[in-house]
Amino acid sequence: MSRTSSLTALTPKVVTGFLGTWVLALLAANLVPVLIGALVADLGMSVGAASTLATAMSLGTATGIFATNKFVAHGDRPRIARVGLVVMALGFGAGAVILAEPAVVIGVVLGGIGAGVVVATATAASAATRDPDKTVNTVMIVNRLAAAALLAIVPFLGSDLRNILMILAALGLAGLLAAGGLPNLPIEAAQKPATERRFGSKAVILAVVFGVWSMTEDLVYAISGVIGMESAGMSLDSVSFVISLSVVGGLLGALASPLALKLLGRSVAVVAIITIGSLCKYAVLTAGSAAVLSVGIVLAGTMYGAVLALVFGLAARMDLSGRVGTLVMGVYIVGVALGPVIGGNLIGLISAQALGLAIGIPSLVLGALLFWISRRSGVSERGGELAVAAEGREGQPTLAG
Repeated sequence: MSRTSSLTALTPKVVTGFLGTWVLALLAANLVPVLIGALVADLGMSVGAASTLATAMSLGTATGIFATNKFVAHGDRPRIARVGLVVMALGFGAGAVILAEPAVVIGVVLGGIGAGVVVATATAASAATRDPDKTVNTVMIVNRLAAAALLAIVPFLGSDLRNILMILAALGLAGLLAAGGLPNLPIEAAQKPATERRFGSKAVILAVVFGVWSMTEDLVYAISGVIGMESAGMSLDSVSFVISLSVVGGLLGALASPLALKLLGRSVAVVAIITIGSLCKYAVLTAGSAAVLSVGIVLAGTMYGAVLALVFGLAARMDLSGRVGTLVMGVYIVGVALGPVIGGNLIGLISAQALGLAIGIPSLVLGALLFWISRRSGVSERGGELAVAAEGREGQPTLAG
């Protein structure tokens, strides 16, 4: 197992390592809307059953992340990532070849688990780079670009189920060579005895708070189309176009996050951006016009992209082993998986105003908690390059943080 004697710079090989693992594995989640449509059209599944399978795939990804967490600190990250990539390729590939409902169900869940192993490994590896914020931001930006490109290309390749599953399997195979660029734990840190085997309270609180926040975000995103058509008088095509613009907004948010980090500092930037995002979510949930809903969705998507980069950068800096970042990523994926399910059940039970308050107010509280965690984490407010020190990061906490 190769080790580096210092934190890793973002050389072309290392960047390719992250793009060929982290970005490719996350693309499975970006194809969920297309996957659901293909399951209904080609296998005759109901929309509810297809959506449940998509949720199961996301929960499988979270399971893969949690199961891998304890191995990523001192393990051979390129090797672990390759195991996940192979599982991802085998799961989706088997479903594509057999194309019968039982095989597709098992294959999609197995592919999700494999993707989780890859995401966990790459997330941990980001903590071993000289500037984790820059690493995370690079991945988030490319992920948004790749997702937009893939969603645009898939219709030309064929949106039937077999093609979609083959594309997902091919993504797993494509990452096998790139995985070698993922950095392992530096020698200095690997040789030091672990002072704490459990996660510290701030790491656990960060993961839970961010997971609940992500659930509120994806809840709004999932039901925004229904609100647009039923309350704002929009057509399906108009809603789809606005939602696609929110993905572009997420890209702009990720691009702007380094500027917010430098100008405001992480804590103030996070709470300010989440406050704006919470107001946007309330506007979307209570929208009575196409203009309000459109502006709300796009701005919310922009804030979402910025917060992801800032919080995952924080998690990576909290612990050199990468286990805190992996924990936060796993709980975040659970929130993403549960948001649409909860939103779909709530939208018909309570009024728009009540739903807006039920989501908007807790979002503000969660933003305040993230501000508190960031301020007490010991992590640099404005980022920058780091060095390995006796207790993990120089002047920063380890798992006990």
